[in-house]
Amino acid sequence: MNKRNLMAGIFMGVAIAASIPLGINRSLSRVREDVSGTFYYDQAGYSIYDGLEKRREAANNLITLAGRYKDKNPELEGLIDSLDYCVKASENAWSDDYTYIQEAGANAALDAPAQALAEALDSMELSEQDRKYPTQMIKQMKSEQDKINRSSYNEEARAFNAKVKSLAPMALVKPMADFSSATAAKDSAPVAAAEAAETVVEDIPAPPEAPAPPEAPAAPGAPDIDDFEQRVDQWADDFSDGVESDVEGFVDGVLDGIFN
Repeated sequence: MNKRNLMAGIFMGVAIAASIPLGINRSLSRVREDVSGTFYYDQAGYSIYDGLEKRREAANNLITLAGRYKDKNPELEGLIDSLDYCVKASENAWSDDYTYIQEAGANAALDAPAQALAEALDSMELSEQDRKYPTQMIKQMKSEQDKINRSSYNEEARAFNAKVKSLAPMALVKPMADFSSATAAKDSAPVAAAEAAETVVEDIPAPPEAPAPPEAPAAPGAPDIDDFEQRVDQWADDFSDGVESDVEGFVDGVLDGIFN
């Protein structure tokens, strides 16, 4: 009996099962690449990258202002150091997988120490010229964050993350950061293993079933071994040819249904 055709059919069936998650992750990677570009230039022409820089600039101005009063108010030193650390962390944040998780987390961490330093300055005796600056700098940071929140990048990132979550555990790519809330980094964390295990992937049809082998007609006396082997060989040939012709269209159809 020729077993090569049978093995080829089995191998093709395995190839179908393997090609689906591979194709899904390739498609998700392409979508993520498209979304990542809107971090620098979104649909309205706004750049979150520039917005983060402006927020750091306002925080640095607040640090400079506080430095003028540090000698008379030593309690400012700790607040200055805390905000300066967060500013530097934001400057050095870089997600090399283009998810922007690190950037979002470092950006969200700026608000609390900046607010604390501004409130401390407001409670002190500042010069008439400087008194307006703490509130002004906090407003600048909040105004820029509002622009970041309204960037179309966030909507596209959320749509991408929804696809990643719905395709778990086959989806191996990480979700992208959502800058539109203070909890962006937490909300954009990868899907937990337990949650992923419970996720049901829907709307993906099962691989085509192999045709049942034809039954050999009953014959009196001892079975015809040669005839049986010929029938098995023919079934293997039909199975292999059928799977080979269907696999490309099947996988493409699955992915088109997911990403279109």
